[in-house]
Amino acid sequence: MRTRWQRGALVGGLVASAGGAAAQTRAPTPLRQAEGPAPQVRRLSIEDASRNDRWLGLGVRDVRWAPDGSVVYFRWHRSPRSGDLPDADPWFRADSSGTWAEEVPAAEAGLIPADNVVWDRATRRAAWTSGSSLLVYDPAERPAVRRPVTLNGPMGQPRFADADQALLVEVGEALYRYDLISGGLSLLAHRVTAAEVAETDAQRRLAAQQRELLPSIRELDRIRAERAELARGVPGRARSIPIAARTAVDQLQRSPDGRWYTFRATTRDVRRPVTKYLAYVTGSGYSEVRDARSKTGEPRDVAKLGIVPSDPAIPDDSLAIRWVSLPEAGDQATVPHGPYWNGSGTRAMVQFVGEHARDWWLAELDVSTGRVWVVAHDHEPRGWIGGPPVQSNYRGPALFEWVDDDRYVYASERSGWSHLYLGGVEAVRPLTEGDWEVRGAALSPDRRRWLLQTSRGHPADDRLEALPATGGRLEVVSDGVGRASGAWSPNGERLAVVHSTTARLPDLFVGPLAPRSGEASGRRRVTVSGTDAFRRTRLVDPEIVSFPHPDGRPVWAALYRPARMNPERAAVIHVHGGGYRQFAHRGWSVYGWGLHLGFLHYLLEAGYPVLDFDYRGGAGFGKAYRTGVTGAMGWKDVDGAVAAARYLVRTLGVDSTRIGMYGVSYGGFMTLMSQFRHPGVFAAGISRAPVTDWAHYSDEWTSRILGLPQRDTAAYRRSSPIYFAEGLRDRLLIEHGLVDDNVHFQDAARLVQRLIELGKDFEVMYYPAEPHTVETEASRLDQSKRAIRFFDRYLRGRGAPSAR
Repeated sequence: MRTRWQRGALVGGLVASAGGAAAQTRAPTPLRQAEGPAPQVRRLSIEDASRNDRWLGLGVRDVRWAPDGSVVYFRWHRSPRSGDLPDADPWFRADSSGTWAEEVPAAEAGLIPADNVVWDRATRRAAWTSGSSLLVYDPAERPAVRRPVTLNGPMGQPRFADADQALLVEVGEALYRYDLISGGLSLLAHRVTAAEVAETDAQRRLAAQQRELLPSIRELDRIRAERAELARGVPGRARSIPIAARTAVDQLQRSPDGRWYTFRATTRDVRRPVTKYLAYVTGSGYSEVRDARSKTGEPRDVAKLGIVPSDPAIPDDSLAIRWVSLPEAGDQATVPHGPYWNGSGTRAMVQFVGEHARDWWLAELDVSTGRVWVVAHDHEPRGWIGGPPVQSNYRGPALFEWVDDDRYVYASERSGWSHLYLGGVEAVRPLTEGDWEVRGAALSPDRRRWLLQTSRGHPADDRLEALPATGGRLEVVSDGVGRASGAWSPNGERLAVVHSTTARLPDLFVGPLAPRSGEASGRRRVTVSGTDAFRRTRLVDPEIVSFPHPDGRPVWAALYRPARMNPERAAVIHVHGGGYRQFAHRGWSVYGWGLHLGFLHYLLEAGYPVLDFDYRGGAGFGKAYRTGVTGAMGWKDVDGAVAAARYLVRTLGVDSTRIGMYGVSYGGFMTLMSQFRHPGVFAAGISRAPVTDWAHYSDEWTSRILGLPQRDTAAYRRSSPIYFAEGLRDRLLIEHGLVDDNVHFQDAARLVQRLIELGKDFEVMYYPAEPHTVETEASRLDQSKRAIRFFDRYLRGRGAPSAR
């Protein structure tokens, strides 16, 4: 691999301490996106309800501290506009007390720490990667932040090595070492494509015959062998790791003692076909055939953890790769993650996730023998391994951290709720417990305390709590209604907190860690997000409600009440997409304005109550709630929708014949299944980009819930709307983008054909240039106009035909 590298190249200064002319740009906090007196609140137009998010404002994101703790950086924009590219948003910085803030000059923005900062054991020096560059912070150097290495490929997570005198970083399928003392850069190990090996007796016979008959072939063999021997004697030669073609290498690491390399090898199954789709609206004027993912049940890639000795003198054809096996997995394939080494490099852990997402193992690894022994195992006989971000999902790794050389912490839902557990002690014990979730967890740089994002106060709120690294008393550090997320300062004494509510964009607060009451008390507000359009738009805070599900447990939802109910007493239920998401929450919507809050508030102004419904399979309420759709999507989740309709009738006096439903993706699927399985309950439904047959969706997402379609046929028939289409009796509008590479337009086309052949009445709208969710304001405006006309006609009788 060719490199672009200048030894000791120092770029700029420590961004946090920029002074001179830059200091003149500092302004007292809070910075505001709107200036002057608040404009008069006015009625929301359908055009404004359909605009992109930035029309309303831009919340704070990408918060991280300078490594010396002097300032905190964040992405924001003083004057956001609808056409802005998020990558072009400027960086800002605020001082550690939050008293002033300023925009970071573009020339300095490249030195801002990324989100993968690592510290040495003394928490004195730090390193991170950004794109194809390695950056290092050392307070003893001037400037303190430098960019010593740039290569020609994206860099992975850096790691301190060799008594913290070097950094190791993975680039592509190669591992590099940067010497912090000399500034030298060296290639340690890299993948090479193994020579094709004769696989059949006929092939082996022909190769032997060539060497028997032709001295020139034998001579070429001799020359190649001698050249390889000479190359192995060159000082500093990298360890080449021969891997078969069609196999990709990642997670390439060197053991702390320098004797071994570990890596993950993933072999692509060439039998797996791709799905083709057409883009009709293109710059060329010609339709383009594009590739998308395969469908459920197709052959999967195989991932293995390999170990090789680091000695570069071992010839490639003599290098024995030791493949790590997990006997406890039996015949089940696994996806390995790691190893994760403790600080002194004496112990390593590996996570394995079973191919069916029912099992997760944590095992200690002896890298010299390849032997592993399991120290923790989670098994889900009815459900799948997943949950909040701290837990494994999509066969990815769970949170795992060494808190010292002998003890470690991992996340698990084994109690029914996502919590942290301490291992490496006589008996594994929980650090947190109760009928609430740990939704996020970050260990302080000195590894003394956790910063947790929890639902301990209320499942509709995320609050921040501090916890000693190996357990103790939880201390609330940011409380109140809404969503709070936080970032440690390098010394662990201060926090940068981003806080939002349903009616307030995410804003930054900076201040001490010390526990306080109130949503962000004790911290200074740095930003006030929201344009003039935001201030003249009346946003409604929802009421978080629950009501009984037929299974006896509660269903959660966010109820938005209009200022004045429509005279027909019609109501609408919104069903979110994504499956595992939470909308019965008091924080700013994860869908934002354009995809969620805009049209919802337009419905409110039209007099419709709106219930944002969290179905079984959704996030926020524990494992049983999350896995309630195992083996049968469209049943327990839909039963909850029927309960939601009855709740509206019982509580708000809604007319039971005038309830509508709409949603995108999984929400579109839910709309179909609700109308097909329960005719008469939902008089009008708008199904956007729906999955209509789960055998046509993503294998990674679907198989963990339903199994494989060729094996669990009944589960797929039970869960796919296309098998229930004969139940349609009510008004249905199907919408789909033609360039959807997630839920393919083929899903809608097959259902439409099925409905045609069943003689059903329904409506269809397709968007030629839109992907999975409508992205342009023009298409969204069309979608909003159609939706309000549809609901007005069939829920309120405005222009409705004589017979429904």
